[in-house]
Amino acid sequence: MRIRFVEKKPPTTWNLIAPGEYGFYSNVNPEVDHPRWSQATERRLGEFFKRPTQKFNGYGSQVASLYNGMDLRKNF
Repeated sequence: MRIRFVEKKPPTTWNLIAPGEYGFYSNVNPEVDHPRWSQATERRLGEFFKRPTQKFNGYGSQVASLYNGMDLRKNF
């Protein structure tokens, strides 16, 4: 395994196909909406009603410290 530190984030297939579609923070913060819909609620498989989406996909107690100093309200 090799780790390289780079100045800019390398492009991914998804970034290249739809660069404005889904920002990083909308994946971890339900208060940041996807450009076309709200991330505030979710409907889990097998459930009929929607529920509030948990921040950090429900792993807040384990990963919240990784986001210290980041403005999670933005969608870059």
